[in-house]
Amino acid sequence: MSNEGKRLVGRRALITGGAGGIAQETARRFAREGADLLLTDLNADALTPLLQELRATGTSAVARSADLTKRSDVEALVAHGEEQFGGIDILVTCAGGYTAYANFEDIDEDDWDNIIDLNLKTVFLCCKAVLPSMKRGGWGRIINLGSLAGRSTSAGTSPAHYGTAKAGVSMLTQYIAKDVAADGITANTLAPGTTITDRVRKVLTPEKEAQFVARTPIGRLATPQDIAGVITFLASDESVYITGATLDVNGGRLMLT
Repeated sequence: MSNEGKRLVGRRALITGGAGGIAQETARRFAREGADLLLTDLNADALTPLLQELRATGTSAVARSADLTKRSDVEALVAHGEEQFGGIDILVTCAGGYTAYANFEDIDEDDWDNIIDLNLKTVFLCCKAVLPSMKRGGWGRIINLGSLAGRSTSAGTSPAHYGTAKAGVSMLTQYIAKDVAADGITANTLAPGTTITDRVRKVLTPEKEAQFVARTPIGRLATPQDIAGVITFLASDESVYITGATLDVNGGRLMLT
């Protein structure tokens, strides 16, 4: 298969939360653009069908389980990527989420800690772990998944601890971008609106979905394909002059909140 016109040939990408809808679609896009892929999820077995699909197209793809809230797991994951591919050039942090909506006063301390760790600490650990490899290569792309919930409380999508963590992702990414710009590395946050994935389907009632669609000028919720296309752009050379930004991909919903 010809590599002509492919934007990620020779690039090595780590995608976290690999069993989720946005991560899976991003992996497919990256594969079509010629990247080698390291996918991770807490349950690596959940990645088996996707691995088989990617390898059938000739893509070099491997998977490894990891608890991304633990530094030792993250460092072992990145070391595995270096063993398999010689380094990591692209990081996409899709791991995160929450299990149920809760009013602020109903969030207990343990739940707060768990959601902050899952959505913010994991990004900190993953970014820190991949930077040495990117610096050696003089090129890198960090794409961290934020959320509309981290951009406006009036979005009405998520509980306070999740929105707080995602707002933190945007600011953390700016600090990273500032510190590593001279090394040929860009770091950006992509903040999706409500995206129809299996995880979202579990917490999104029909009433809420209708409410969110009514607030979205484009007239529908996002699909994983909508988000993966922007991630792929940010991972490419075409985005070379974008860093420290938060890109809002929400069908226009933020501008009406």
